[in-house]
Amino acid sequence: MSQTFPGAVRATGSSFADKSRGWLAYLLIGGVLTVVAPLLTAVLPGPGLMALGLLQAASVAAVVIGVRRNGLADQWSWRLITAAAAVSFVEGTLFQGIGWYWLQTPAFNLLSHLGTLVSYGLALAGLALLGLGSGGSRWISLIDGAIFSVGVSMPFWTFLVDPLIDRGATLNVDIVMAMTILAVDLIVFGMVARMLFDGGRLPWLIFLAASFALLLVGDTAHILDLAGGQPNSPLAITAWLGWALLIGTAALHPSLAGARQRLTSSAFSGRARVTVFFAMALLSPLACTLIPLIFKTDEFVNPYDDVALILLTVEMAVLFVVRLNIIAGVAESRAVALDEQAEQLIAQTAKLTVALHKQESLQRRLSHRASRDPLTGLANRTVLNEALQESLADAETPLALLLLDLDGFKDVNDTFGHPVGDELLSQVGRRLRGIASPGHTLARLGGDEFAMVLPGADLATATAVAQQILHALQAPYRCAGRELHLTTSIGVLAGIPIASSSEALRDVDMALYAAKSAGKNQIATFDPALREARMEHARLTTGLRQAIAQNELTLNYQPVVSLGNGEITAVEALLRWTPEGGKPVRPDVFIPIAEETGLIVPIGLWVLEQACADARRWHEEYGISVTVNVSGRQLRDESFSDAVLGVLERHRLPEQALVLEITESMLLATTPAETQRIISVLALLREHGVRIALDDFGTGYSSLAYLRTLPVDVLKIDRSFTTALTEADHHQTHAFTKAIVELAGSLNLRTVVEGVESGEQAGILQRMGCPLAQGYLFSPPVPAHRIDDLLHLTPWQDAA
Repeated sequence: MSQTFPGAVRATGSSFADKSRGWLAYLLIGGVLTVVAPLLTAVLPGPGLMALGLLQAASVAAVVIGVRRNGLADQWSWRLITAAAAVSFVEGTLFQGIGWYWLQTPAFNLLSHLGTLVSYGLALAGLALLGLGSGGSRWISLIDGAIFSVGVSMPFWTFLVDPLIDRGATLNVDIVMAMTILAVDLIVFGMVARMLFDGGRLPWLIFLAASFALLLVGDTAHILDLAGGQPNSPLAITAWLGWALLIGTAALHPSLAGARQRLTSSAFSGRARVTVFFAMALLSPLACTLIPLIFKTDEFVNPYDDVALILLTVEMAVLFVVRLNIIAGVAESRAVALDEQAEQLIAQTAKLTVALHKQESLQRRLSHRASRDPLTGLANRTVLNEALQESLADAETPLALLLLDLDGFKDVNDTFGHPVGDELLSQVGRRLRGIASPGHTLARLGGDEFAMVLPGADLATATAVAQQILHALQAPYRCAGRELHLTTSIGVLAGIPIASSSEALRDVDMALYAAKSAGKNQIATFDPALREARMEHARLTTGLRQAIAQNELTLNYQPVVSLGNGEITAVEALLRWTPEGGKPVRPDVFIPIAEETGLIVPIGLWVLEQACADARRWHEEYGISVTVNVSGRQLRDESFSDAVLGVLERHRLPEQALVLEITESMLLATTPAETQRIISVLALLREHGVRIALDDFGTGYSSLAYLRTLPVDVLKIDRSFTTALTEADHHQTHAFTKAIVELAGSLNLRTVVEGVESGEQAGILQRMGCPLAQGYLFSPPVPAHRIDDLLHLTPWQDAA
């Protein structure tokens, strides 16, 4: 047998520079050469054979370049196909072309046959690796390929091989080798046909299938040529050239880049494959049986002609049975797998159902926690806002809101600890829950602050509920083996048009602040005047923050006079504020604001600086001291004592020339720990020579106790005692005042009586033995330059 595997173009790198168009140029140019080369061989055998050799080399180069460019050089399937093309090049060019046709050496003809078998074997192995599936589908691939091969073998036997045998064709080596090659072609054809069904319409696979179909055509034509005693016909050579052309095109096509994975075979056939199988099983045997009966003559009748056809038919039936058995096994395996999957799905569904129930339960708990106060179980601020918005949305239904704050709750936490405080809050929540009616929203806003929304309630109803709460929370509480008592302050908002929940909370908070300011354990109803007062408070706070920078603060001084000789012994610094372009603000208005906002600390430091600066010359010339009022916030500042000593040093004022005045009420408003700290600060300053005065003595509840612990140098008797000295029934006041003066004298404390406005009052105090007095009888508070004028006089004597 003789066959050639020529290529189509020269295998140079520049010929394939463009992958997207290189394969098309290769196909077009190679197609022209494939048609022309056989004709050239018939006319000019020498040049023709050289052209076939060059085309064969180009074919090998095309396969090598295409496989590398498409990233398949590491795939054994394409390595074997490339090797098949290379062996075909050696067989066709060296053995067949040069050794047999040119040199006429019979040994090269045998080598050509062996090379062809090796080339076909490599191609068959490469296609097997390329087309075989994995796992159970591998046997399906083999059986499907065998069915295609057997189905095509029937007509080839009936119409090609059997007629040659019947006509007595000489079965020489060439024909036997050609028939062997044809058998391999049929196997390859079945495998490629199976790959077409599995791989779909991939361009590279279509070219590959077409190439091996042409190979089958060429080998068939070659057998006919051998049987007729003719050399290779142009049809055979053209078909072989077409094989080489198309296999190179398949390797060069860009679609091959996505073919790294093997083509897999499905155990369950598609519609097209079923149709082809039906044709193979029914039409192929039928055609091979009927057509010879119709056209065969008696001279060709052989009793053994149908044996091969019967064997092929039986083989196909066996293949079908085996395939059906495999399909049944696969179906059974899949059914078992589906059953297992169903069981797993049922188990997973059960687990998922449990998980969903847990998730729903967790979601309900989280939702409850998100809307409830964890300590009392009452609604939180978010729920309260929603209830307010819902009530405000109904314009026809009036809205009432209560806001309450526990009086003295901080003392409970500080004294007994937070666990006791938490238990107390829980008990308060239970009492409030017992008062709330259906439809009411009761919430804890944080700390010791609670609120209640009463939809549809008027002012009278809201006030009645507030009274009920006030009385209910006054009852004793049992916490940690202790009996505790609490009161509450309540703000009431009702009967007032409200635009939003934030506005409602703002207004009711103003009412609560008013209840606190009224002395606690009170109920206060919101009035628009409270809003105006809060706005005025905010305006004053803003102005007070700018007062120091804008030089709006000034100091007036009121003399402290000796009742013995009428001379001034000290002056008290009194703060005044006159906003720019406005009227003066009374101290009893802006001082509490400064205390509340903490501005009293920088303002107090400014007062201390200014008073010491003014008092320096008075002390140097007249030996008088200056009294400066200080607040509890100043004394709680850790740097206060250093600041006082620093001011005295800057202005070179002796420590004994400064008197710091505190109030008894300031001490009563602090905790025992804070009181002890204040006492420590005052004691430290007193050690440096600064004197301490206790103002408003006699108006509190623990004055005598403080006299034992406080580092006090001066007692200032409140003006309420001075006024009562001249009233009709003054005996009791006279006795109290005299007792205080005598007590102070026995403790070596100096006494100053405030509010002296008449000579009669001054005379009574003088006869009691009171040493010092202060009031309008001697001088109202005046600027610093007026003190210079008063120091040249004896004010009381002049007044008398």
